[in-house]
Amino acid sequence: MENKGLFWSAMVRAILSLRRDTQTQTEDDSYAFTLLERLEAGNLNDAALASLVSRLTPPDLLPVLGRSLIGYLDFNKMGTLIMFLTASKNVAEMFDALRQFQGKLFKDDAGFDVRSDKDHTTVSWSPGAFEALDVLFAYFLLSVARHLAGRKFDFTEITLPGQNTAGLLFASLSSATVLKAENVTLSFASKWMQTPSFYHSAQLKSVLSSSLNVQPAMSTLQRIEAVFEGSPNPARIRLESVAQSLGRSESALRKELKQEDISFSRALKNFIHDRACQLLLAGEKTDYVATTLGFSDRRSFDRSFKEHSGINAGQVRQLGNRLRFQKGNTHLLEIVEHLPPLPDTVSKLLALDDEKMSLSQVVKIIETDPIFYAHVMGKASRASFGRTPDSLEQAIGRNLGLSNIKNIAVIFSAQQLLTSQSRFQDVSLLTDAMLLSDQMYSDAFELPDVSVESTQTQQLLLFGLLSLLLVFHSDCLYVDGALQQWEQADNFAQFTQHIKGNYGICLYGATSLMLLRWGFTSNINQQLWKLCHAGNDTRMSPQQYRIVAAHDLTVTALLFGKDNADVQLKKYSALSATEQEAVRHLLVRL
Repeated sequence: MENKGLFWSAMVRAILSLRRDTQTQTEDDSYAFTLLERLEAGNLNDAALASLVSRLTPPDLLPVLGRSLIGYLDFNKMGTLIMFLTASKNVAEMFDALRQFQGKLFKDDAGFDVRSDKDHTTVSWSPGAFEALDVLFAYFLLSVARHLAGRKFDFTEITLPGQNTAGLLFASLSSATVLKAENVTLSFASKWMQTPSFYHSAQLKSVLSSSLNVQPAMSTLQRIEAVFEGSPNPARIRLESVAQSLGRSESALRKELKQEDISFSRALKNFIHDRACQLLLAGEKTDYVATTLGFSDRRSFDRSFKEHSGINAGQVRQLGNRLRFQKGNTHLLEIVEHLPPLPDTVSKLLALDDEKMSLSQVVKIIETDPIFYAHVMGKASRASFGRTPDSLEQAIGRNLGLSNIKNIAVIFSAQQLLTSQSRFQDVSLLTDAMLLSDQMYSDAFELPDVSVESTQTQQLLLFGLLSLLLVFHSDCLYVDGALQQWEQADNFAQFTQHIKGNYGICLYGATSLMLLRWGFTSNINQQLWKLCHAGNDTRMSPQQYRIVAAHDLTVTALLFGKDNADVQLKKYSALSATEQEAVRHLLVRL
């Protein structure tokens, strides 16, 4: 085995170098030299390797070896796996990788494991038949941990089987107590697990991962979600049982969640209600969903679902029925279910506290993402937003608005994630219309009883039409029909009427599916659903009327022509003369 052979070859070479420099060479060194080629190729069995190592590390030489061998070890000569380990971002990541690839260095049933609580971490494995090999490997782990966490890293206790000569190897390097036991265990303070390494290299790990067939590392959230996934009644699961399933103490898992700013209860609720949405959209009855997820009764499930998602479970099921039974279109549901998560940049922006976030915080996050940076500057440079910005600060603070940047980030993500799958000729024009509809609402409409700065209103304006990216998705069964209806329509309102009449789909309701998938659990979903039911002027509130008008007029102006938009404007008779004039002024600038 390549990794095992290269590892032990490098270990033996380091011992030979030290023996040469300390003038402790014997005929054993010459014998070892003749075996190096076989050892490196992985053609020396464990018995022969253990015999060789024992001859090169007699008890009287162990104190010298323990003190100095660490300086002779060349990790780069130990094979791909060891290089991968030494590029880890911390000791915790190194041990996770070693656990994943333990078969490359240990026997198949070694059971290499790492367990942590608040104060202590213990690394353990079942020893092989030859003590000398386990002792040297324990010494190697101390060496690589010091490489990552610094020279002050140390074990507090080491247990090894067999004779007690191992203490001589560690005595001059470590203050750990060395004891005799059946298994190998290495204990140390948990604080060392997250100490950042100055040798971390994401680029090197990326290069090496292909040859190791590395599986993407699971985050803490992904690991606990995997436990939720395996639970027959996830609504009843508790932190203690999740910690036990992950091989951690409850306090250690709490600390890990806190470090990554993860709320266990929020993660569990998100998982439960995401699963509930999937089942409801698939047509399962609400009683069945409540029982399957582990709720005591339907009433408690209904209350929890409404509180979390903003809409009733029955409404989600009804939407699923419409989507399924209109021309057999199950693909729209599948598109939503397989939407990728929001990019890290957007997730970081959404995590900022609305009350406390500053322009400098937002700029710092966006500056790390060149694509998003360019997108923001491009959108802010449109003539309708005024003077072209000279900097990212101006683009956000003066043109787009700090209060709007989170919503804009979601729109950009949707565009970025779904453009390649869209059959529509220019998705960027659709997202431009979403941005400009918010501007029209705030600049042109007089609603003294409704705050145009409210997050809810902005989200309805900016997110309401996101489902167009689903309607024109290449996997949508009625995409050809939607494109044909688009070509035949004179304005956006006409198109939406055709989509609703022919396929039973309200764009606002379909958008709520996307927002549910991305974790938006506020009142926005309920308000989108209300827009679906507000099908005529008499049932619309003044706010709803102007939201629909803003969407219709901006999309029509950008994609059907300004003349068509002017014609449409005359149909919104409830708008005041001042509002109509302000809209015309804005349409001229588009």
